[in-house]
Amino acid sequence: MPKIWEKHRGYKVARAYADFITRTCFRSLRVEGLENIPRGSAVLLAPNHCATLMDPLLQMQIPGPIGFGARSDIFKNPKTARLLRWMRIVPLARERNGLAEVAKNFEVFKEIIDCLDHGMPFCMYAEGTHHPAPGMLPVKKGLFRVAKMASDQLGKPIYIVPIGSNYEDFFRGQTRVRMRIGEPMEIAREFARREGKTEAEIYHELCEQLRERDLALIGGPMPRRQGPKVLRVAGAVLSLPLFAVCAAGALPIWLPYLLIMRGMQDKAWAHTVRFGLHFALPLFIPFHIGFERLVNFYRNLF
Repeated sequence: MPKIWEKHRGYKVARAYADFITRTCFRSLRVEGLENIPRGSAVLLAPNHCATLMDPLLQMQIPGPIGFGARSDIFKNPKTARLLRWMRIVPLARERNGLAEVAKNFEVFKEIIDCLDHGMPFCMYAEGTHHPAPGMLPVKKGLFRVAKMASDQLGKPIYIVPIGSNYEDFFRGQTRVRMRIGEPMEIAREFARREGKTEAEIYHELCEQLRERDLALIGGPMPRRQGPKVLRVAGAVLSLPLFAVCAAGALPIWLPYLLIMRGMQDKAWAHTVRFGLHFALPLFIPFHIGFERLVNFYRNLF
């Protein structure tokens, strides 16, 4: 397999299709602050993590190839591992996987640093797990350790770019999502500013700083605008025939979605499952979009 920063055959076409499908899952998808990503530099993207695979799909709205880290247990199947590496994803073990697995991360860190050295951004979720709720879990220091290792080994600026993703709803489709990209942090400069402090104190402060920046970028709930209720009721009545057509046309998507989600304990996979069905059944997407938007319209009415 080629290295994750190298050219992967078929990646551009698949990436364009995946980006298109991602946008079909939401009523609106806004990306703000692209100008804050240093171009032609070594960049670590540091978003919050709340919607499993949909989060990296959202970060892929940033132009150009991006590397990602994912939990190591999903790489056990060799065929799956090859597919994930083709998608520029490398395995990162968590503490719960045991010390032996965590020790393997140092080899992966070398690959991440190699990726940064060749100018491809790498995305790491500093919380270590997803959290489908407002706010953000505490940030872990692994991201900053990789950045410091890269800075020491490469001898060039390593930038950490905070990103805040705000989902209007963590589970329902055809809602709004916004991704804000903040001003970068240069790791060598951040360490120099804290000269005289212990390494533990520096990592603690950096973790708190990144969390504060991500939270500011996430922001609060998105305001919802609604017209007069009389007009909304009239619109609901008039839209019933259209709803019937959309429901029938979207059946191959929404019925499997209900069955899959019924068997899942972690409901944070809702957006990801929806993406997968759109990806596999593109002909039914227009019907499903209409179906979900009308369902949301009726739900908000009552």
